[in-house]
Amino acid sequence: MIRLPFPCRRTAQATVVLVACGLVAPPIGHAQTVNVPGGLPTHVNATYQEPGLGGWTPDTTGTAQATSGSGAVTQTATAGTSDSDALETLYQQSWGYAAAQNAEALGVNPSALAATCVVESGCQNLYTAGNGSTITGAFQMSNGTYSQTLGEALAADPSLASSITSGTAGQQDPATQAVAAAQYLKDAATSLQHSGISNPTALDARAYYNFGPSAGAEIATADDSSLMSSYISSTAMSGNNISSTTTVGQWRAAVAAKMGSAASSSILTG
Repeated sequence: MIRLPFPCRRTAQATVVLVACGLVAPPIGHAQTVNVPGGLPTHVNATYQEPGLGGWTPDTTGTAQATSGSGAVTQTATAGTSDSDALETLYQQSWGYAAAQNAEALGVNPSALAATCVVESGCQNLYTAGNGSTITGAFQMSNGTYSQTLGEALAADPSLASSITSGTAGQQDPATQAVAAAQYLKDAATSLQHSGISNPTALDARAYYNFGPSAGAEIATADDSSLMSSYISSTAMSGNNISSTTTVGQWRAAVAAKMGSAASSSILTG
């Protein structure tokens, strides 16, 4: 028997198995190699299923690229550089660049928009309407708020009409719902400016977006030691995993942890 200098080993490529013994290997034809484009996420993003605060952590790795019809890269964003982690998560969605572009057309910072969708749904297009509620989509908007703010956005920039899905069907089109959400953030920023916050951030506007204009302004200007129960109903608290002893400061910290670096993003670009 001839003894080889080292034991046999198996090497796998695609569905073809190569047995290599010593320095002798049989030739292989038609080996298959799978190439993964650099612009695609390397793994599936997790989602959390309920609105409000949960235990979800956004993906902060990889590079997102936008390409033209010819395949040329027109925009690149890498997490951990000039863009927020939330914006990176938004860009990983097929509709993310359109949402960011439309937000900018309305004078809204895309990072602030991204922070909102990360907290609401992980930037996933969830269907959560039912049981008397119309709240649904990547930005978790009710039909009433969606219709009102989308109308405001189209009045401010009629050219946006060519890039949206008309009617309430747009609620399930995240790129369209993003237009309404951006306008709602713009409304929030304007309201908070009237309340004395000169440069509202995504974190400042979170209570407005989640609990409405009145409670939103009060929470945004409240002391950290104040109780959330002083501003929102018990129903709103239970629906957002907020206990009766949760302070405004604790709530802000939880939201900021969700948003990451985008929490401090100014809402308005001008």
